[in-house]
Amino acid sequence: MNNIFIKNMFSQMRIRIALRSIIRHRLRSILSIGMIAGAVCSIVLFHGLADFVLTALKHIAAENQFGNMQIAKEKYWNPGKESRKDRMFNLNELVSVKEKYPEIIKVSGRLSFFGLVSNGDLSIGAKIIGIDTLGEPHFTTSMRVMGGSFFQDPNAKEGMIGQLLAKQMNVKPGDTITVLTNTVDGVMNAMDITVSGIFSAGIDEIDAQVIYLPLSLTQNILDTQNVDIAVLRFAQLPQAELKIHSINLDLKQGMTQLMAKSWRELAVLFRQVSKFYSVQNRLIEAILLALMFLGILNAVSMTVVERTGEIGTLRSFGESRSDIIAQFVLESLILTFVGTLLGTVGSWLIIQLIHFAKIETEMPGASVPFTLHINFLFSSVFYASVLAFFTAFIATYIPAKRAAHMNIVEALRKNI
Repeated sequence: MNNIFIKNMFSQMRIRIALRSIIRHRLRSILSIGMIAGAVCSIVLFHGLADFVLTALKHIAAENQFGNMQIAKEKYWNPGKESRKDRMFNLNELVSVKEKYPEIIKVSGRLSFFGLVSNGDLSIGAKIIGIDTLGEPHFTTSMRVMGGSFFQDPNAKEGMIGQLLAKQMNVKPGDTITVLTNTVDGVMNAMDITVSGIFSAGIDEIDAQVIYLPLSLTQNILDTQNVDIAVLRFAQLPQAELKIHSINLDLKQGMTQLMAKSWRELAVLFRQVSKFYSVQNRLIEAILLALMFLGILNAVSMTVVERTGEIGTLRSFGESRSDIIAQFVLESLILTFVGTLLGTVGSWLIIQLIHFAKIETEMPGASVPFTLHINFLFSSVFYASVLAFFTAFIATYIPAKRAAHMNIVEALRKNI
């Protein structure tokens, strides 16, 4: 499409003719605008919902479950027949890494193990995770506390228990539970823990089997000063993925046997949901745009048949084939502009109504319901608008080109 064609298409005379034609076929124009608005509105809503869900999962993964980045021995990431002790390391090995990368603002350790948890009447297998609340201050605020409070004293014999696990064991804040496991040297050890609170991470997998304890307490239970993994927090989350390659090179060159992984590598649920929404949204877009394409194609084809005589008259007066195509495309673009505008406004209004209604829903794998929220994204509006204009142009160009190549004499007979 050259500059002359564009200039000719948007001439003042053509705009007047286009508006007159749109008003003349009022019902058909309204239907076309409705289809375009519906497609744009739906795309914006689906993208907004996916963005909200992925943002929530990203927060859970990067702030709570995994941190911005984790560093552990290669034997920890790919366990074999080696002992548990061989998969552990001391945080002092990372002093040089923290000094080299000023983007790293916190380095803290975690130590986890599987053990038996008993309330006196019932014993259940659980995953106990030791957290350094001083090194991970945001950890305590990234979960929903369902009862009691998060432990603050790093040396206290207190722990936070998952909501579903607490329900299964019938314990509440203030109750005492006993944790039983083997130390790193294989000696049986047990310790009484006071339930300081009950939490919900929003994911069944965590809420049904995890207990959080102070890191120093888990080290006492396992009789070690080492940790399984180091959790790194960066000044900005994207820096974790930007620096992971260079950090791994430094770890390899330092012969530390350590390997770093970003939160995205570790967050399997986030990647699965992201891929699901990506495929789902592409399919929905294809269906919506196909319906829009067929609707506009049918509407323009009917218009071409009805205006055959008019087309013949214009061609006999010297209008070129490109002029005829430009006229139909201009009419379609005007309808698309109005439809896109209405679709954008409509999606914003629907989002506000959904937020006002405070609709609660549940996600697969989620342990608690959440209030439905849809993010209004200008990037999605732009994306949907581009798709709408491109689809409308193609759907209009096909019948318009056929109309432009009509035999002039045969077209003029329609006026007789």
